[in-house]
Amino acid sequence: MKVNSFFAWNNEKLDEKINEFLSSNDDIEVIDIKFSSTMFYFSSMIIYKNHNFD
Repeated sequence: MKVNSFFAWNNEKLDEKINEFLSSNDDIEVIDIKFSSTMFYFSSMIIYKNHNFD
């Protein structure tokens, strides 16, 4: 298993980053997505398996 973390100053940018990661990695299986927000930023962590390497 692997993880990839993202953060952005607004939720729209966070969505863009996550969608870009997912669309450029067709060979992964997403296990879980964790989300958190504070007054200043939004963050997310994707837990996944890479079928080509795991």
